[in-house]
Amino acid sequence: MSGNEIRKAQREEVGEIMELIAKCVQVMQAGGSDQWDDSYPNQEIISSDIENGTLYAYVDNGAIAGILVLDENQSEQYRDIKWTQEQGPHLVMHRLAVHPEVQGKGIARKLIAFAEEHARLAGYTSIRMDTYARNTRALAIYPNLGYEKRGEIFFPGRTASFPVFEKVLTDSNN
Repeated sequence: MSGNEIRKAQREEVGEIMELIAKCVQVMQAGGSDQWDDSYPNQEIISSDIENGTLYAYVDNGAIAGILVLDENQSEQYRDIKWTQEQGPHLVMHRLAVHPEVQGKGIARKLIAFAEEHARLAGYTSIRMDTYARNTRALAIYPNLGYEKRGEIFFPGRTASFPVFEKVLTDSNN
């Protein structure tokens, strides 16, 4: 297979996805970020994402180069955020990761664009997500793509906050 595509991940790809995550964890930790570690995201979480049909893979020339989970599962900390779009449903992005060997090639942007198209086609009114305060790449990309910071949340065991972002998808004329 040549070229690239974004599609739902398959059960037999768990090992390859876990290798991608392990490489991302190494790079994160080397850069001083404790966003991900050996316990999160783990194989149980990733397997569940695949079984639920919510984990999407960016496949480049037959290899998984990036992943993204799209579902409606919002962290309970999201309750305290002042959202612009209160009317639902809301799509939530989780676990966006790009293999370190292919970072900087626009794969994250393609995955986010895919999420937005998926959300629009499915009738979602907004996309919500959070990222780690120490994840400088993510903090730079989301505002450039029209995501607005709505606040910050905190997760146990993490040393920094998680800025929360929202992108409203509904037409303002509705």
